[in-house]
Parts: sequence; C-alpha cells; structure tokens
Amino acid sequence: MFRTLKQKFRYWAGAIAASLLVCGVAYALTKPPTFAPRNTISQQVAYFRINANFNNIDGQPCVYVSLKCTVKIGALPYNAYVIRATQQIITNFNSSVSDTLSIGLTSTSANELVAAQSVHTGAGNQATLTVVSSGSGVQLTGNNAVQTGADGGFDIWVQLIAGATPTATAGQAIVILEYISPNDGSCTDVPMGATAGAC
Repeated sequence: MFRTLKQKFRYWAGAIAASLLVCGVAYALTKPPTFAPRNTISQQVAYFRINANFNNIDGQPCVYVSLKCTVKIGALPYNAYVIRATQQIITNFNSSVSDTLSIGLTSTSANELVAAQSVHTGAGNQATLTVVSSGSGVQLTGNNAVQTGADGGFDIWVQLIAGATPTATAGQAIVILEYISPNDGSCTDVPMGATAGAC
C-alpha cells in the first residue's frame, strides 16, 4: 500500500512539473517582445502608463542609434479610440541641448499618436501632451487600417531623441496614453490580420 502511494505521488509530481514546464514555454517572453492588444471589457477609459527613463523604457534597455532610442511597449486593439496623453517629468533629461519623447505606431517614426515633446525641462510638472490630430480617435487604429501589431492590433512605440551627444545620464518621465476600448455598440473584436470600418 505504501509503495503504491509513493508511486502515485511520483506520477502526479512528474505530471505537475511537466505542466509547469509546458506553461512556462507557452508564455515565454519573446525577443523582440510581442504584446497582445490591451482590450478592456468594461466601459471605462483604458490606458498605458509608460515609465521612460534615460536608459530604459518600461524596463527595456534604451539603445541610442543616431541619437534615437525606440522601444515597443504594448499594443492597441483595433478601433481603439485615442483620447489624450499626459506626462509628468520626475527628473529632467540632461543631455547638453534638448531631449524629446514621442509615441507612435511604427518603429521608424514613433510619433503618429503623440508628437515629440520636451522632457528636458519642467521636472515636477504634469502637462498635457499634443495628440497628433490624425492620430486621435480611430483614424489610425480603425477605418480599414491594416493591423501592424505582431500579435494583432497596433503596436505602440515610444521614442526618446537625445538633443546631442553625449546622451542623457539622468532623466525620468511618466507618460499616460489614454484610449477607449472597442467594446460597445457596433464595435466588436476584429480578428488578427483582418480590417474593419471605424466604429
């Protein structure tokens, strides 16, 4: 009897270990990172809270190429309605000339949603950022736009541009990008790779 219980214990311990291993592989981080669109099911404002430091964005290393550092931080769902963006500079970025931050849907420009704005001065102040007029509402995230997200929807890229070499050795800004999820009225989930009209 004792031997049978011991054998059962080993069997179940092995099964649990195998399940954990499979789950770990299934949910492994990817490089470059992929993010599923962040879609809420309740009727509330959804948002991304972005922690932009001089040397990393949301914990991802900031590698400057031609004075630019661009990092993917998440994905908007199809027909996400972009409403506003704000920032609070915790510590001024301190390159010798100026530093700016922008948010976009492509890694090359990274400014289609929020135009480049200074993070060089104004520590302690909370400010409203300029949402690009063509990036507000569902103009870029719906209206038969082709999905660009690696896992559906539209990837979001944050870009820091250093004013000059050497780049900043200090600096932190918290940025909030707010949007409404497509979860009401005629808006429904759009399958990965598909397109749909604005709603």
